Amino acid sequence: MRLIAALVIGVSMLVAARVGAVHFDEFGGVVPKDNKTARCEFKAAGQVGKAIKGFTNCHIKLALGKLADDTAEDNCEKGVADAYNKNVRGAGCPDCIGSTTGETLEFIVDSQAGKVYCAGTTPLGADDDGARVPPDKATGRCETAVARKVVKLSNAYINCHVAAARSAIKRKITADEDTDTACETAARSSFRATKTSGCSCIDLADIATSVDLQFGEIGGVERIFCASPSGAFVGGAFD
Repeated sequence: MRLIAALVIGVSMLVAARVGAVHFDEFGGVVPKDNKTARCEFKAAGQVGKAIKGFTNCHIKLALGKLADDTAEDNCEKGVADAYNKNVRGAGCPDCIGSTTGETLEFIVDSQAGKVYCAGTTPLGADDDGARVPPDKATGRCETAVARKVVKLSNAYINCHVAAARSAIKRKITADEDTDTACETAARSSFRATKTSGCSCIDLADIATSVDLQFGEIGGVERIFCASPSGAFVGGAFD
């Protein structure tokens, strides 16, 4: 059900963003309509990266036994979600940004956990989509190193989108472009070079594809770079 809800939100945002807007990437990211909007959206993009790191750190702590149990992890994640919600809901931000909540990002990061913490048999957490407690310290170190690389890849994607948006503003583009593909390809190539000899269940190509989808159909950059010049999407509904 949560996946369906995320897909519905993503599709709605993509349709809304396309009304009277110019896009700077393949996922429907809208070129900020003015400096005030740009400042807020750039800040929000940075907070997305910070939240991804925070949620991942909660997973890492639980996997390495630094959190007592699933409840402790939930509290850890709630703190990250609350911080994101507080920092992003600033005055002057486009209403459409409100569709991306800390809880939305938590769901997206949780959906990756089972692809990283994949060895062992004991479930890691109730909401962590198939993730399992590492069976030994060596496996835990390997999987945790990959988890941190996933954070790095996700933030690289965000930086690619921010750079593309800044370039589009500077050049005052008037037609849709896709200018961040090379940047994203380089980020994926770097990630796929990650060593996984101590955690062979990990499929780096599959993880890279999932991260790509996070910024596309399911949890795309269009949720942050979303303000339509026509104002067609206001307060979560079409006017």
